[in-house]
Amino acid sequence: MLVDLVFKQLGRHRARTALTILGVAIGILLFASVSALTEGINTTVGNELSYLSGIITVTAKGIDFQTFYVSELDESLVSDIGGLSGVEDVTPIIVGSVPNVGTVFGIYLEALDIVKIDAEPLEGRFPEEGQDEVILGFNYAERTGLKVGDEISARGKKLEVVGILEYTGADEDAGVIGTFDTIQDLLGKKDKASIIFVKPADANEAEALAREIEGLFEVQALSQKDAVREAAELTGQLTITTFVLGSVAAIIAGIGIMNVMFMSVRERRKEIGTMKALGATTREILLQVIIEAVILTLIGAAIGILLSFGAVGAMGGISERFTAQITPSLIITMIVFAVALGVFSGFLPAREAARTQPAVVLRYE
Repeated sequence: MLVDLVFKQLGRHRARTALTILGVAIGILLFASVSALTEGINTTVGNELSYLSGIITVTAKGIDFQTFYVSELDESLVSDIGGLSGVEDVTPIIVGSVPNVGTVFGIYLEALDIVKIDAEPLEGRFPEEGQDEVILGFNYAERTGLKVGDEISARGKKLEVVGILEYTGADEDAGVIGTFDTIQDLLGKKDKASIIFVKPADANEAEALAREIEGLFEVQALSQKDAVREAAELTGQLTITTFVLGSVAAIIAGIGIMNVMFMSVRERRKEIGTMKALGATTREILLQVIIEAVILTLIGAAIGILLSFGAVGAMGGISERFTAQITPSLIITMIVFAVALGVFSGFLPAREAARTQPAVVLRYE
């Protein structure tokens, strides 16, 4: 009975109801999309941190998680760092972007354990040293439709696809992987590397070794502890940004709903007075108005969440590195957010409706 009355009231001013729902949907769309992108970045950063377990990453100064692609080092540093006491093993990788191809990674295949690539080829095999061969990341293969045996044209060179790597959840999923020398030549960066991975003889001494490397070679060296601190700063900023945008969306949508509910209550003063004269309790009047507001927000939330899937798909096309994720927990959060918004926005109008005096209203209206 109460729900029927609620939907009847919502249907009285369809244009106003539709605009209010649209406002909520836009707010939820903004909040959900930014939260999904934040979730994707947090997942990517977490995967990258797992790479650093017991490993020191050496890059050019001023490089962080978001800019390591532009790091450039002299390859001679590999032997220099490898000669330090306390270093068990060291290997470089080179990363770059090639027109009409995308991101390419060059690695020494015998050092896969150091760079933390423990995935196996889903199809085919790894490239061989001295050959113009590549293996595709899982997402890259899906996006391009390339298969084992196909060729990639890159800067006048033909690269044979000899394998497709199984899904890793890391950066290489979105790129093309070849041997270090092949990719170094392709990028035209002779004697250069992007990152140098250093495996300490004693993992407990990683932070001290990282400081020694920085002091000797004018580079940036991150141990796992350093990376955790940097990642915490990055994800903390993202969390604050998400909270601020969510708050703005809530305030805008909440004001819109509250305004509509106040208008609705004032238009229905005689009806509410009649209901109270016929025995409707204050609690029933409160519930009716609050339920109206909650239904408005839930419909808007449902539309906003559906639209956010399209927005997340569009964001996935913008960045291969960070993939926005709409998780079940995020959907539940948006629904709870919508209910709370509806209750908050409907409370004051509901209180005004509940205070309606039947005798006064019926006498003068």
